[in-house]
Amino acid sequence: MTVLTNTAGRYPSIVLTSVQDLRSTNNATFATPSYSQSGTCRMSFWSAPIIHKFTHKIIDWLNGGGTGRRLQTTESREMDEVTNAIPGWTEHKDSTVWVFNNIAQSIHTLTQPTRPSIQLRYSSVQQLHEVHADVGEVWANMLHNVYAALVEAHGFSSTAMDDPSGTEGNVVCLHLFIDALSLLPCNFTLPNARDVWIQADQNWYDRTNACTLWNAFASQGLGIM
Repeated sequence: MTVLTNTAGRYPSIVLTSVQDLRSTNNATFATPSYSQSGTCRMSFWSAPIIHKFTHKIIDWLNGGGTGRRLQTTESREMDEVTNAIPGWTEHKDSTVWVFNNIAQSIHTLTQPTRPSIQLRYSSVQQLHEVHADVGEVWANMLHNVYAALVEAHGFSSTAMDDPSGTEGNVVCLHLFIDALSLLPCNFTLPNARDVWIQADQNWYDRTNACTLWNAFASQGLGIM
């Protein structure tokens, strides 16, 4: 059981957790109500789905206004569904380990999202409509490429989860991820999300990573429009 509070500490929210929950396999669910109401997290095995679900609450609070009402459009909900996976990615330098590791059983379709021959692009959105595996996967594919580009440019820190002062690519990615959430408008779109990552880099790193970010987004069809 974990107690979370907002910045003023006025609304404690007890998170009810069920570990090794038998209702699922290699998955997790997290009901995230508004302030002062308990969230319920059911966890099944690996830590990545658990991180994914806990990050739902971070996104709901930093961008959703505490109630999640700022995430009502299909596109914003789809991107919320995959953005919360980023903290789990930053422990890895490759994509060989992932939930299920079996494309037939997974809700996602890409196993190596930085390989150009199998990447989804911004133009793919026109044919995709499902929250987890369609439009959300386009955004996830873009962020995988952003993450890979940052790690290639700045290296990888094995202590990113304990030391936020590093300058390595996975540390930079986590900072940009958190900062960008507070900059997103209500019911954001893919171009909105790209723009706040660029803005977060300007705020935190004085545009040090601007070219890296623009090139990564442009490689997926989300360059200057």
